[in-house]
Amino acid sequence: MTTRRANSKPREAGSASAASDGVRYRRLPTGAHGLTREQVELDQRERLRSAMIELIAERGYPAVRIHDLTQLAHVSRPTFYNLFADKEELLLSAYEDIAGRTTRRVGEAYASGDSPEESVQLALREFAELAAAEPQAMTLALLGTFGAGPRALQRRAGTLNALEEIVEAGRSTSLASGHARDFTAKFVIGGIREVSAARLRHGRASELVELGGELATWAASYPDSLPLGLDGPPRVLPRGDSAQPKPAPRPRLPSGRHDLPREDVVKSQRERIVYATAAIVAEKGFSGLTIPEIASRANVSHETFYEMYKTKHDAFLGAQKIGLHLALRVTTDAFADAGQEWADGVAAGMNALLQYVCSEPEHAHLTLVDTFGASPQAIEIRDEALASFTEFLRPGYDLAPAGVEVPQIAAEAVAGGVWQIMHHYIEQQRLDELGDAAPQLVYLTLTPFLGPERAADLGRQTTS
Repeated sequence: MTTRRANSKPREAGSASAASDGVRYRRLPTGAHGLTREQVELDQRERLRSAMIELIAERGYPAVRIHDLTQLAHVSRPTFYNLFADKEELLLSAYEDIAGRTTRRVGEAYASGDSPEESVQLALREFAELAAAEPQAMTLALLGTFGAGPRALQRRAGTLNALEEIVEAGRSTSLASGHARDFTAKFVIGGIREVSAARLRHGRASELVELGGELATWAASYPDSLPLGLDGPPRVLPRGDSAQPKPAPRPRLPSGRHDLPREDVVKSQRERIVYATAAIVAEKGFSGLTIPEIASRANVSHETFYEMYKTKHDAFLGAQKIGLHLALRVTTDAFADAGQEWADGVAAGMNALLQYVCSEPEHAHLTLVDTFGASPQAIEIRDEALASFTEFLRPGYDLAPAGVEVPQIAAEAVAGGVWQIMHHYIEQQRLDELGDAAPQLVYLTLTPFLGPERAADLGRQTTS
């Protein structure tokens, strides 16, 4: 957003230039200044949005107070409430500002290309330059913000969808019964988001400008239409709860006296707490998680809960770690059992991973969806697990066809793309269909390393 004021240049909320020129939060002059009421309010809104972005980056959304915002932005408390109902409305306004500018500028850059390849390159360059100039604001656009509730995450999803539509416009999309069965655009945006968010979180936004070429090369490895045989018709399933996978029932210890060893009792209690936490978060989100409900569902006392976890956040992280550990284990076992061919191992591992995710819908929701609204620690745990999955792809660099150089960013981007597809199915309550995406996910994973034809052959051989 751009605003003019007396004797000042246009600026964008959250921009690096605004921060450096010393006028980011300067009050408008008192008395006659020639500005209309609408211009004054526009300037005040802009300063408050900038203050929100800065304070979130500094201390996290839950710790930001109205007093902090008004002090930094140099507006009065009554003025704040005249412009925004509460701090969440201000957060969403700041989010809409950066997300809107991102999609507009990326879309304009994409449209200016003379070919699909050039369009991707120009769009990525624009995206990278914006991220480098406004890292705090772009972090908000890509991740939402922790502790802000579902509305911020919904805005995040909307931003990703808008970027996907830009990429999708240049592809020959395959449709079956009204369902978009070509996930390439979603996969590519997921990979770009993953690479970008990782740099932004660690203060390395400047690297994105240099990585733009690598990301463009990776994205260009996918043809503009999906090979035949990978976009089979969607399954027709009954509506309602019966269409969603159900977790296996959890064993419970017998009540009353028993002769079980203490370690078995503790193990059972911890497992019940973990699964109760996952179930509650899947139903209500992290903000709806409470210790009394965890204890009640797990059939343990409050004292037992506190013996194992200090807070509900610790219980969330414990459930997240267990879910990711089990997912990595089943993937590793399937990869190892597939034999010596690396590509066969990747296909087998993908199948096993998707089957595990479908068999544990509550853990899947906690790990793949709710992590983004929980805490920075949850994101760090997720990043470590994603790096472990990325290691399965490393041998692919040496298997590329002669004359094909695989960009170093490919493995990281592919892992982000797989994560985004799984996230999409779970968030859209279509987990029952995730297994049907296995052939296409195998193809999307292997294409940068083996080329589209060989990857498509292996994808067609994959069964869900």
